[in-house]
Amino acid sequence: MKSFALVAFAFFLLLASFSAYSQQTGFFKLDKEINLSITQEDWIQVLELAKNQIRMDVDRGEGYYYSALALVNLGEIKMAKPYLEQVKKMDQEDLYIKVFELEKKIGSLSGKTTKQKNEYENLAPGFVPLRKIDRFFYSYIYDPITPLGFSFGSINHRGIGTYMVIRGNSAIFTRAGDLTVNNNGNVSGTNDNENAETTGISHTGIFEGIMGITWKIKKPLWMYTGAGLNHSRQFWEVEIVEENQAFKVTEWAKKPSANLNQANVESGFILDFKGLNLRSGISVVGFDFSKIRYQIGVGFSVKSK
Repeated sequence: MKSFALVAFAFFLLLASFSAYSQQTGFFKLDKEINLSITQEDWIQVLELAKNQIRMDVDRGEGYYYSALALVNLGEIKMAKPYLEQVKKMDQEDLYIKVFELEKKIGSLSGKTTKQKNEYENLAPGFVPLRKIDRFFYSYIYDPITPLGFSFGSINHRGIGTYMVIRGNSAIFTRAGDLTVNNNGNVSGTNDNENAETTGISHTGIFEGIMGITWKIKKPLWMYTGAGLNHSRQFWEVEIVEENQAFKVTEWAKKPSANLNQANVESGFILDFKGLNLRSGISVVGFDFSKIRYQIGVGFSVKSK
């Protein structure tokens, strides 16, 4: 299972690299189409292509710049300003001169210099502010030790997001009676006319809760890291026999001395394809790095409101 997890993790990184490369190739192809439309002074086409460019990579300012340029040439200066302000917030050096020249043009057309402020009222149709593209995800998380896992949280294009994980195994739901087992295997809690012994069969129930943060590396790849609590408890199968040997019954007994509460830390990567959400990572319980656990997850994401 460990080798399978490593292969899955390697495949995950390969998929992320291929996706990032494909996205970059598509972005620059779209950039060429936009510049051709600018040469032809087809400003409506420039505006439509620029909106697609924004959606393709919100970390680059070209789409916002081209939107502002098209709107200025269409005579919609007021609608162009929010796009221009967004470009300046990104602080993209290769656009400095273009932004400066466009601001000079806006100043000459409006008869005054442009003001250095955000104007998000009266947004142009199709304007795509960054906060509208942040996403919220829901994922099923699996690892061999805790196969029942669920995670939800946010992945943002600017700043950090937050997430939470709840996971465990089916043994945590074991129904145990009043019987208990000590470290010597002795059973207590039986009636006077009953004898009880452990059968040697036991299992451990686990429940984990983790909270953490996410941050963007390069669309569609995010990283996450978190910390929380791992709670585990042992259950032993006990065979109860009446003195007259009339019948035998088995039930589960608790072993209180084996209950543990330990720190749990995890880290990994998230791939999000605007709907499909994949993840892969590792976790460590009690800072015992000799027992690293590997996790994979799949889910979906929706736009944050």
